[in-house]
Amino acid sequence: MIARVHTLIAAVLFHGMVIYLTGCTAPQATQAVPSGSAAFASFAEPWQKDLVRSVAPVYSDSDRAAWRQGSGVFHLVIDRSTGSVVQVSVTKSTGYPTLDNAAVAALKQWRFRPASWKTLDIPVHFRMASTHEQYRQRVRHGQQQARQL
Repeated sequence: MIARVHTLIAAVLFHGMVIYLTGCTAPQATQAVPSGSAAFASFAEPWQKDLVRSVAPVYSDSDRAAWRQGSGVFHLVIDRSTGSVVQVSVTKSTGYPTLDNAAVAALKQWRFRPASWKTLDIPVHFRMASTHEQYRQRVRHGQQQARQL
């Protein structure tokens, strides 16, 4: 009977330790982002250290089905007191209004450290992976960069 109690206590402690250790792992990225996208860029830009929240553009199923790809540049106007994006305009279009609208909607949700930036030009790339392996590599690369934040 005592041996069973000790086994039960050891099992509960082990289970609690597993839960504690898994809670300490690095967070996983929740959404795949095309490589080269501003949401997971190479972290070489000076504004990236002040980025508090970034949202990746939604690459809709209809755009993917039509193989719509493109790169664009978007001009952000940022409220210096809050760091929130107040206005987004298209400086260079991706070539498709649906991709431009997706980028604008995502960039409006971005937040920067207050009093850091007034305006920025942000590149956004929509690219389809040509193979499933290439897609997995891009996702893995984005997740690794997200963990470095």
